[in-house]
Formats: sequence, C-alpha cells, structure tokens
Amino acid sequence: MTMPYPRLSSRLLPQGLLLAGLILLAGCATDKEPYSVVLEEEEAPAVEQPAPAEPRVIAMEEETPAETVVFEPEHPQIYIVQKGDTLWDISARFLRDPWYWPEIWYKNPQIDNPHLIYPGDELAIVYINGQKRIMLNRRGPIGAAAGMKTVKLSPRIRAQSIDASIPAIPIEAIRQLLEKPLIIDEEQLAKAAYVLDSRDNHLANALDDTLYVRKLDYQNGNGRYQIFRPHKPLVDIETGEVLGYEALYVADGLLVRGGDPASVRVTASAREVLRDDRLLPIDNSVFESDFYPRPPKHKVKGRVISLLDGIARLGQYQTLVINLGKRDGLEVGNILGVNRVGRVVVDRYEDERNFKVKLPDERSGLIMIIRAYDKMSFALIMEANVPIKLNDLVVKP
Repeated sequence: MTMPYPRLSSRLLPQGLLLAGLILLAGCATDKEPYSVVLEEEEAPAVEQPAPAEPRVIAMEEETPAETVVFEPEHPQIYIVQKGDTLWDISARFLRDPWYWPEIWYKNPQIDNPHLIYPGDELAIVYINGQKRIMLNRRGPIGAAAGMKTVKLSPRIRAQSIDASIPAIPIEAIRQLLEKPLIIDEEQLAKAAYVLDSRDNHLANALDDTLYVRKLDYQNGNGRYQIFRPHKPLVDIETGEVLGYEALYVADGLLVRGGDPASVRVTASAREVLRDDRLLPIDNSVFESDFYPRPPKHKVKGRVISLLDGIARLGQYQTLVINLGKRDGLEVGNILGVNRVGRVVVDRYEDERNFKVKLPDERSGLIMIIRAYDKMSFALIMEANVPIKLNDLVVKP
C-alpha cells in the first residue's frame, strides 16, 4: 500500500528552499508565463519612477452641425435683381449659408431658361408642398429679350442671343487668374514646351522677338501661347509632398512656323523671356463663367499653402491655393470654410504646472474652388470675417 506523501507547510520550510523550488517549477513549465513571487518577509525591490509626463493639453471636440437650410430672419419677400448682382449676393440676402441656393430655387416650368437670372427679374418667396422656396416670378426686360427665340434673317447672317444673365460670382475678380494661371502642377510642367533659343541668340528676349521652342504641340489649339517661368514649389506642410509650382507670367506668344523647334513671336511681355521658360496653349474655351456654389460631397480637411494676391494675409475676392484637389474629391464650385487655428495657452488656475488648453478653432471665412488640379486647387475668398493667413485650416462648411 502506497502511503501518500505528507503535506508540508511553507511555514516549516526555510525561505531559501521554498524560493528555489518555485523557481525550478517555473523553469520546467516552458509553455506558461513565469510567475512572479514576492515573499512577505523580504522587502520588495524598488520600482523605478517614470519620467514626469508632458503637460496635458485639453482640446475642445469639434461638433459638426446638421446641414439645414436657414433663411435670414429679415429676408425680402420680393427682390428685383439689380445690374451688378451676383448669385452669391442674392443668395446671401435670403439664406444664412448662400451655397444652399440650389436647395430652395424653384424652376418655374412656364418661364424660358428658369435657371438663368437677369437684371430686372422679380424673385419672390413661395411655398411649394409646404416648403419655402424662391421662384422667378416675373421676367425683366433683359431676361424677356434673352428668352426670345432667335430668328434667322438671312442665309448669310446667324443671330445669337447675348447671355446677359448674372454670374454666380464676380467674374472680373478671377478672369485674369483663369486665363493666365499662376500655379502649375507637376504633370503640366513635365509636358510643357520650352524656349531653346532665339533668332538673334539673345539671352533675354522682349516684344516682337522670335523664339525657337522645343516640343510644342502646334497642331492643336489656336496658335496662341502663354510663356511662364516655374518659380517656387508648393509643398504640403503636413506631408512634405511637392504639389506643384508657382509660375511667373512672362509673356504671350504667337506661332509663326511649326516644326521642332517651332518659331514663336512674342506678342505681349510682362518681363524678359529667358531660355528654359515654358509655354502652354491659351485656350479661352475652358474659361468657366458659371460657378454653382455647393459643399463638397465628403468631409475634407486641408491647409492654405499659398497666398497669390498677398504676402501675409488676404481678404474678400482675393485668391489662394490649398493642399486639396481632385484626388480629395474637390470640384469647381465647392465651398469650404476657413478656420483660424486656436492657440494653446497655459491655465494658471490648474494644480498641475504648465497645464495647457487648446482654444477652439474659429471660422474666419469662406472660399470657393475655381480651378481644381489633382493635388491642389485655386480658391476665391467669398467671405472673410478676419484676414485669412497661410496655414489656416480649410474644412467642409
């Protein structure tokens, strides 16, 4: 008969023998995590104190309000469109957020071209299915004339009505910018033709000089070209990626003879034309005169990376560049809010030394995308509560 081993109390064993046995058992159990044994009679080893933590920073959570159309409390019941009005101006008379105009505009099917608005037209507040809308109530003299049918008077004459409708934004504020862009993306720069030399072998060329240009696509377009010079790179401040380049407008040119190299005569000049200056075709057919303000489809967040019309800060109807483009889902006409980044300040009334609090970001203005590239975009400042600065945040409004 096998006798069971007697139980031994740990109190009867020397402490060293007990500790050695536990260590031996732990070493044999290779498939388990080792146990940590601390004897009551021995002093626990000192624990190294962690380094002092960095001062805490409290940041207020940004709340995204629901998208709702809010009418101005004192909006007019009837408004007569004035010469010089823009769709943005009229929208701001009725709505708190002018980019919601398409949501409340009711197209009267009994009026020719109801989506176009002309000086002298009468706009009125109406209710459609219980919803407040704005409708074109009556055509003014210009709108009535523009809506008339065109009559062909002679086989040699083709008559066309003049589009005198009001624009969405003041086109004159951006016409020069769209016809002679001040930024260029990397793909355009890589494909652009360049000045190789000139007929008189000048280092600097001016009005009426003839340039010899390599890799010019002279078979397409109208033979008119813009000559520019790549200036400084536009860099994303968050990722360090080169998004494009600022371009200095140099001159205009007219094709004289095709080939490679082709001959181009300087027809207008803002500064001297140098070797390696680049050429792009001038095509006014891509000039967009109609911008329909609307928010982007998805949430976006970017930064102002260049101030084209200023050095430190900009105001209404000036232009800037942001680090968002087509790859981020932006389109021409998208409205974005510009936020001044809140400062981080020390709260002296907290017990913790150097306790820091980040102040909330504040809305400083609204911008509209007027030309979208793949990685960046031109934008026009529509509203500015305070001057807009470099590195300000841009977000979906």
